[in-house]
Amino acid sequence: MKTQANTLAQGMIREGEIKLDTLEFNSKFWAKDPTLWKQDQEHKEFIVKFLGWQKVYDWTLERIDDVIAFAQEAKQIFKHCVVMGMGGSSLAPEVFRTVFGKQNGYPELIVLDTTNPDWVGAVRERINPAETLFIFASKSGGTVEPSSQFAYFYEEVKQAGVQKPGDNFIAITDAGTGLERLAKEKHFRKTFINPSDIGGRFSALSMFGIVPAAIMGVDVKKLLEIAKQEADTFGPQTPWQDNAAVQLGALMGACAVNQTRDKLTLLTPADFATFGLWAEQLVAESTGKEGKGIVPVAGESLLENFSFRDDRFFVHLSTGSEDDKRVSAYAKSLAEDEMPVLTIYMNDKYQLGAMFLLWEIATAAAGAILAIDPFDQPNVQAAKTMTKDILAQLATGNVPAEVTAPLLVSSDLTEQVKMETLGQDVYSLLESNDYLAILPYVYPSEKTEQALLTLRNKIMTKTKRAVLFGYGPRYLHSTGQLHKGDGNNGVFLILSADPVKDIHIPGQKYTFGQLCNAQALGDFQALQAKGRRVIKLHLSQPLPENIQKITDLF
Repeated sequence: MKTQANTLAQGMIREGEIKLDTLEFNSKFWAKDPTLWKQDQEHKEFIVKFLGWQKVYDWTLERIDDVIAFAQEAKQIFKHCVVMGMGGSSLAPEVFRTVFGKQNGYPELIVLDTTNPDWVGAVRERINPAETLFIFASKSGGTVEPSSQFAYFYEEVKQAGVQKPGDNFIAITDAGTGLERLAKEKHFRKTFINPSDIGGRFSALSMFGIVPAAIMGVDVKKLLEIAKQEADTFGPQTPWQDNAAVQLGALMGACAVNQTRDKLTLLTPADFATFGLWAEQLVAESTGKEGKGIVPVAGESLLENFSFRDDRFFVHLSTGSEDDKRVSAYAKSLAEDEMPVLTIYMNDKYQLGAMFLLWEIATAAAGAILAIDPFDQPNVQAAKTMTKDILAQLATGNVPAEVTAPLLVSSDLTEQVKMETLGQDVYSLLESNDYLAILPYVYPSEKTEQALLTLRNKIMTKTKRAVLFGYGPRYLHSTGQLHKGDGNNGVFLILSADPVKDIHIPGQKYTFGQLCNAQALGDFQALQAKGRRVIKLHLSQPLPENIQKITDLF
């Protein structure tokens, strides 16, 4: 895969390559030597259990005929296919869905990675449950979001008159999980077992990514074979100047090692925009720990004549599409303004599998430079624990007042942040290397999404800072690790909301709306416990108008 870097980026790449050479990256990485990242026994034992993704394309190709045969069966029966998953179980399917689009004669793929009832309800309105295949995808088998979605849609399939509702479900999970047992108990149509030595965010070319892609009609054998061919250029025999994976990893590591240019800004054309969501999770969850972190910025508006701070470096994913002409021109202007820019060229959308692999290797390389373990996520559990405690209160009929409080501010900021001066107060919290993050737990209707984009652009224009954006609870399985694990470089604005129409979760004493708002409050509490600067606003309907009122305060 070809790359091009301007002079400043070339210098940083060379700096990173020298460090990787000193670390003996090429030999240790392919030998699965954990001392590339950590020296202590506990970390080393953990790391070796999560390197199965390096050549997973071979493992998947050995089983691809079974996957394709199932996809051919599914196309004869189902009109839609809904992926119920979070993080690594949902983001690769979302990229496949948007890059390849609806394929003639195959089910339309829908990815549902939320607990927001309006979002769940919107999916329900699009489908006939009796003619829909549901993929319950979870490495652990116990993730609350897809478990709740399953409970709801299983009942909807039964209500639609399907005599054997399990026929409308398949599972993708590791061996021995509760999900594997559930699939047997409910007589799922099929269960795909994934290798246990592959972490969720590194699973795009395993069953988690390939099964949904096959069901929607992607030629997955071609995709994997191209990834295998391109993998040769990422290996130890390829000179580093021709190795796109090492170049990207060297740039990422060199830019972030001293937390100087730690904001990795992705420039993607419209046809490849969702790749940013996948890369965002990979980079943030892998590197945001031990007070360090590479901050991925995806989906940012390309504002003309914008003066970027010197904490940025840019990676342009060039697809050759019509919209890429606009993005390429923007990348060129940044390079001319002496911002570090690396462009990675794709000649065909079927190079997507190779692009997944390239970024995975690059992230492992950057982790080596930063001397962190790229495969764990030590701070993700905190928000889950807080949410579980809130749900326990809901189950007793006690709704904590904080769930719907109009304004919550982390305890160390109570004297600094007021609603009437919110914008100026937030701006005053910013320090030298900080970013902001807008984290809405809402359904992105067209008007709501536009209102949130306006808020993001206004803050970006006023502060010149990187403004991260992620829908909750999706970001909890993505950038959430970075938020709690980096050097306290973020200011967080969480937005929860009343749903338009709530939905009860079968078998539970709470609704999707209560679960979603509990997750928002749980993350507020987890961020506060880590000493982060966090503000939570609870909005009423209609959302677009009330988001605009917030924007006016900035």
